[in-house]
Amino acid sequence: MEDIIYLKLNRDIKTKEERINVGKLASITGSNHVVLAKVKSLTVCYLRCDIQKREIVSVAKVIEVILKEYPKLQIQSIGEMECIVEYVGDKKKNKVIDGLKIAFVSAISFFGAGFAIMTFNEDVSVGKVFESIYYQVYQVPKEGFGMLEFTYSIGLAAGIIIFYNHIGKRRITKDPTPIEVQMRVYENEVNNALIETAQRKGELYDVD
Repeated sequence: MEDIIYLKLNRDIKTKEERINVGKLASITGSNHVVLAKVKSLTVCYLRCDIQKREIVSVAKVIEVILKEYPKLQIQSIGEMECIVEYVGDKKKNKVIDGLKIAFVSAISFFGAGFAIMTFNEDVSVGKVFESIYYQVYQVPKEGFGMLEFTYSIGLAAGIIIFYNHIGKRRITKDPTPIEVQMRVYENEVNNALIETAQRKGELYDVD
């Protein structure tokens, strides 16, 4: 009887190594422990960490690598269809830098929440909030365009650019933008709706 293994591909993994083997990508079980050990050590791909921090590996690629070494082996996939592999490296943690990051995020969250509450109470009037802050600090009425408006404009533009991950046609990072994510969600929902509609109407059929 031919050996059979069950392969459950992980959804995503983080690794500090450039060499990616089957054992890192998936959980594998079977009756032949010798074959299992050899299969787990098979190399699927290498990450070029200088230019490539992320790789998407399909279950078909993993099965192809296994069958190339063991062509008579039966493989049953019971997991995900793709796995996202992300290289995180072996970076040493700097407590000072981490502390500064935490302090910066905390300050942004604190003042941002306070600003949002004040603008809400002023019926979303940013100008009135600036006038109130200016008067509380300098004890004189605010006149004209000042540093508050200037920094607000710069921060608003920078926030939009970072959030949408684009400067013109250039992408800041390789991560998908919020719009791209929502488009993929929309496409999946449309496809599911088309399939369900065809099922209800009895229009699904096999093509010979």
